[in-house]
Amino acid sequence: MTKEVVVAYYRENLKWLKNVKDYKITIYNKSSYDIENTISLDNVGREMHTYFYHIIQNYDNLSDVTFFTQGNPLDHVSNFIDILNGYPQTLINSVISINDTHFFSDKPAFNCDMYGSDIYGNSYHWGLDMNVIWNTIFTSPAPKNVEFTGGCIFCVTKEQIKIRDLSFYQKCFELSKNRDTSPWEFERLMSFLFNENII
Repeated sequence: MTKEVVVAYYRENLKWLKNVKDYKITIYNKSSYDIENTISLDNVGREMHTYFYHIIQNYDNLSDVTFFTQGNPLDHVSNFIDILNGYPQTLINSVISINDTHFFSDKPAFNCDMYGSDIYGNSYHWGLDMNVIWNTIFTSPAPKNVEFTGGCIFCVTKEQIKIRDLSFYQKCFELSKNRDTSPWEFERLMSFLFNENII
């Protein structure tokens, strides 16, 4: 089984990667720093843009399982290194699991409506309208509420990624480049992208 960690790097400390064993490590660099063995990308779309870029560029050559993370996952998932090194037994640490997609966080899952507000009307991030993305990439009716983890740190199998064709991820990639609020909207919708019950 091939395993890979995909890192969306900006200016974080990457020393934690030295403790990761038996993974291919791919670092996408959105900073102005010239760092050896990284792939430079324009600094747009935050980590979601990076994730979609990786899927598109490697669609026919994906690792069996890929962990997608920000440059410093430990802010959101303090035991992330243990989760990586203990995979697959450590999947029990996931906060949200949909088929072969697992989201990790130190905190319980958040729940919000399609405008980013919780049941009390408090917004985790103002100005969101996930209906725009939903209606662009899906034909299934949008849910009233969505569950998500802060930071969107997750793993997914090759098979689960490939329930969607390449054009689906290209559409997501374009949204991540051109819609200012898309990083936070995709953070909340990511689990649906790998759910075959959503079309």
